[in-house]
Amino acid sequence: MLNPYFAYGVPVALLILYAGFAIFRKRSEVSYIGFVLFIIAGFLSAFCFQVIQYAFHEAAVKDWTAVTQALGAPVWTLYIGLVIGIVLVALNLIRAWRRIYKIRHQ
Repeated sequence: MLNPYFAYGVPVALLILYAGFAIFRKRSEVSYIGFVLFIIAGFLSAFCFQVIQYAFHEAAVKDWTAVTQALGAPVWTLYIGLVIGIVLVALNLIRAWRRIYKIRHQ
């Protein structure tokens, strides 16, 4: 789980997927793409949280030096994906609220 290609590659792939769907959302009139973006952002947040949780577990079993060596980077870099995911989830919730508000008040 702390393989750098897995711990950092999956969030990067999810961000690329999110960007692709965001571009598609701007260029199309498909109504459910916002929900797809919300799901991708939620999965990004959950995945990053799970990797961080596993890093803490490994640090409790071994030590932080072993975790840092397994990752090939400082442990705090795992929080970058989590923060980005939480921001994207919040952004999608705000968009959904605005859309619902707009539909109800037309």
